[in-house]
Amino acid sequence: MRSPASACGGCLLRYLAVCVSLTLAGGPARVSTQSGFETMRIRGQIAIEGGGPLSGARIRTDAVRGATMSQFAAQREFTARSARDGEWSILGITRGLWILEVTAPDYLPHVLVVPIAMMLQPEPVPWDTSLSLQPVTAVAPVPESATGAGRLLLDAADLAIAKKDRAARETLMRLAETSLDARALCAAGDIALVIRDAALARRFFELAAGADGKWYRPQLGIASAAMLAFDFDTAIKSYAAARAATANKRLERMLSAAVRDIQQIRTIGK
Repeated sequence: MRSPASACGGCLLRYLAVCVSLTLAGGPARVSTQSGFETMRIRGQIAIEGGGPLSGARIRTDAVRGATMSQFAAQREFTARSARDGEWSILGITRGLWILEVTAPDYLPHVLVVPIAMMLQPEPVPWDTSLSLQPVTAVAPVPESATGAGRLLLDAADLAIAKKDRAARETLMRLAETSLDARALCAAGDIALVIRDAALARRFFELAAGADGKWYRPQLGIASAAMLAFDFDTAIKSYAAARAATANKRLERMLSAAVRDIQQIRTIGK
């Protein structure tokens, strides 16, 4: 007769085997955990802005709020790397308002702030998106010898990624006094989001929208900055504007889900 301890050990081994097999197979969209939180799988693709897939990009998460805008109490940080085809996947996300921060060598950082089943129940399939990074050469054709605004932008990115927030903010403020095109303005906005300065980020993204009203990136940035400030009306409008400006179907579906989710806040408030 097996002892209770060996029986429990056998259950644990079987549970771990199932978890490993699910992870290798892509796994379910939703998994119930003993901690009381229902976890989800999220996935996506990282690409070069205007180009093909990007491998080796680092995706890092942070959380702002939990389900139904409650205080967040689960694990906040997860990381993943994009594969050769740009695809990535993370298992363990819980419902809430999330920050996805994407970085890669020789590319400018990109930050998305988005609800993931924050107000609505999770879908039966994994949450999915497509995000893109701008190469540093988009703002500084020869990074090693960059000067002026290009140098300030690259310095601000390095400082933000190194978590030197104060120095990054000071560099961005100097950058705000220069003349920048839409690409550089969006890059500055993303750097401001890395250091969680929503007001400064929104300032850069709104200038980018004025410089290029047909590009989706300024509107996506405005929405992310608005979500950090809990300005839901602006976020809905900007998510919708970004959706209308992009031809990327995966991004379109994610933005549609974000709009539906945030609209529930209005419904509850009535």
